[in-house]
Amino acid sequence: MIALVAAAAIALAPDAIVAKYQAALAALKEPRVFVVVYTLDQSGTRTLEQTHRVFRSGNDERDETIAVNGTRSRTPVVRIFRNRPFRYGVHSLAPNPAAYTFSFAGPHKDGKHVDYVFRVTPRAAGGAFAFTDVTIDGITFLPSAVSFATQQHGGRGNVYFVKTASWWVARGASASASGRDGVAHERLSFIDWRFPTSLPASTFGVARPLRTPPPALP
Repeated sequence: MIALVAAAAIALAPDAIVAKYQAALAALKEPRVFVVVYTLDQSGTRTLEQTHRVFRSGNDERDETIAVNGTRSRTPVVRIFRNRPFRYGVHSLAPNPAAYTFSFAGPHKDGKHVDYVFRVTPRAAGGAFAFTDVTIDGITFLPSAVSFATQQHGGRGNVYFVKTASWWVARGASASASGRDGVAHERLSFIDWRFPTSLPASTFGVARPLRTPPPALP
């Protein structure tokens, strides 16, 4: 019975799913201007909670630490970065079939929605970092989740994506690794994505609170 349900959930052959995934990635446009709030939680060898607000335009980034361990800062700590790629963009994290072999692991059903899970293996061995799994959304054929592993400290983690407004963006990430003092855990949650058409140049000026706040966000 389980086999029949699984077979019914697979409307496409695995090769066709991977082809649609590759085409969806090639067509995907990612936002160049955005504001996002994220929380950072660390546990295990270190306990820390932070809330950040990030403004990005192209590769320019303004990172404001607005709360630490539950206490909201009256004066946010501000850091300005130039030419800094966004690490949690889909194109930065989606395994590429040109670099990985895809092996179908089965469908994943949530009500009527079906995703497709693939194990992925690097075509070139020996890297310190590699993706291990990708879950492909059954509607958009974009990645809804990716898993990875690192050789150093036995690190493992996951990144999750979701559609927000008209964009496909990260909604969260988690990772763990072993060290001399035990196992460290880290979790990110992206909780408020905004997509203004532009940000004033002063956003990426001197690393201090803005005298004039950015324009109201939609």
